[in-house]
Amino acid sequence: MVPELFLRVAKVETYGNGQLLTNASGFFFEWQSELYLITNRHVCFDQMAGHHPDSLKLQLHTVQDDLTKSGPLEIQLYKQGMPLWKTYPRPENDIDVVAVPLPGKLLKQNYVISSFGASDILGPEETLPPGQQVLITGFPLGFHDTLHNLPLVRQAVVASDFSRPFKGNPYFVTDARTHRGTSGSPVVTKLRRPTQVAGQFEDRWCLLGIHAATLDVSNRDPMYDDRLGLNVTWFASLIPQIIEGRLPGSPSSAESSDAVCFN
Repeated sequence: MVPELFLRVAKVETYGNGQLLTNASGFFFEWQSELYLITNRHVCFDQMAGHHPDSLKLQLHTVQDDLTKSGPLEIQLYKQGMPLWKTYPRPENDIDVVAVPLPGKLLKQNYVISSFGASDILGPEETLPPGQQVLITGFPLGFHDTLHNLPLVRQAVVASDFSRPFKGNPYFVTDARTHRGTSGSPVVTKLRRPTQVAGQFEDRWCLLGIHAATLDVSNRDPMYDDRLGLNVTWFASLIPQIIEGRLPGSPSSAESSDAVCFN
């Protein structure tokens, strides 16, 4: 059987006027019986890059026992000129995560998918040790197992203090080699978690965040200094806030000399 983690992730193609624009990654998240595609905001809209797709296309499995069978799902991004995706509800609109509503019942009837849920997100009292190993599951440069339509897994470690938003921003830093096309990938780790049965536990994939971009510094000399190899991962706890459109008290973004490069 295919690992359930792989069925939670989808290759995302962006289209404008019927033309393929970019490749990215995304994953499914269920919230109060509604299904969403979670990916980066710059996948759906990037003003600085002049990236304005009008639709997304996913390639999803259609037969439970035959992964070579798949079919396309097209997702419109606008209705009567208004964006259908949900963003974080604060004026700066600087959190690079969106939730795209999906026809959940139709998808589950016609495609073989799985999804993350609220119970997969770590609670505010939970943290991770320094150097915790994590996985980034996605489609780097669009590369993947095309026969079975399955993503690839890249190893990473948590490079910042997971319990504290990095420089006051609602993300943590990972140390990993990543590429364009990985944008929107889930960042996960397997932890021992309680089940619904009191006193029983199970090893389960926990959703830590959404990979968005690589980090660099403005004073790096490309002739002498390698790239940092560090990445921005927005906390998964932002997802319910985005879906519900609620804005809890959060620290303001701190000024820094870090450069962010989307991938």
